[in-house]
Amino acid sequence: MQQLPDLALLHTFLTVIEHQSISQAALSLDQTQPAITKKIKRLESLLEAKLIDRNTRPLQPTKAGEMLIDRAPSLLRNARALTADIRSLTTSNLPTLRIGMSDSLSEILGAEFVGAMQSFATTVELKSGISPWLETAFRARHFDLAVDNPPFADTAQINLKSLFKDPLVIAMPKSFAGRDLAEILQTENYVGYGRTSKMGALIVEQLAHIGVNKPTRFHFDSTQSLLRFVQAGYGWAITSAFCLLQSPNALRDLAFVPCPNSTPREFFLLNRTGEHEEIATAAHEKFTEIFQKMSNGPWAQIDSKTAEMIRAANP
Repeated sequence: MQQLPDLALLHTFLTVIEHQSISQAALSLDQTQPAITKKIKRLESLLEAKLIDRNTRPLQPTKAGEMLIDRAPSLLRNARALTADIRSLTTSNLPTLRIGMSDSLSEILGAEFVGAMQSFATTVELKSGISPWLETAFRARHFDLAVDNPPFADTAQINLKSLFKDPLVIAMPKSFAGRDLAEILQTENYVGYGRTSKMGALIVEQLAHIGVNKPTRFHFDSTQSLLRFVQAGYGWAITSAFCLLQSPNALRDLAFVPCPNSTPREFFLLNRTGEHEEIATAAHEKFTEIFQKMSNGPWAQIDSKTAEMIRAANP
């Protein structure tokens, strides 16, 4: 059976035609030009037809594109109406939706996500904290959905949907900028997270990857406290791009570079098998949409370099 085109691809195509420009469509959709081009090529591949004449300026549809322009709007309207009808059935008996996520995520996109999920329940509750508390609370049924990163104690009876990746970075005072990174890592104080958290355990592993074997003089459970300490000139730390966005004030006095030989931490949406399956699917879509908008908009305004690192880790 031939695969049907993704409705998001149809929406992207119509936006390009409306603006007669890839660049203007990218601005309208808060996406990058390469992302828009990739979606148009994907749609053309699925339909096995060229939809846009790329040799004309402004861009114009081909004959196949004109046919799609005539029919795509009704497809999108019908799909949205169907989605709304199904969601009203699956959420009519859900008075409260409880969501748990890490502090770093809660502070940089929690409000946007709660707002997007308000049509799925009468009340949406968001609670944040650090792992392993987050995973333990989810298993104790304190949440209906959770957003967390590995390692997980046990994935039996839990569905995992990949959301996005958070690249690791080395943060240091601006006074360290321009010095050799290897010399900084070996001679300056290392400021670390508490080892009981997943972030702390992840970074302990990362230290071995970059060849650092030295005692940690200062430990913090809070990213804000850790970055303020680094900002004050007491040493360097390994943290993540999401964590940097938690502390925009500290960013002004920090220098940071991608952490060498590192793998980004990956976040997943968790729901218990057989529970809230429809809500989890819808939440995954919402989270993906919000993440793309934030990385191309508000996060880039906070710090363009950090936002670019996030986009590079999530092509």
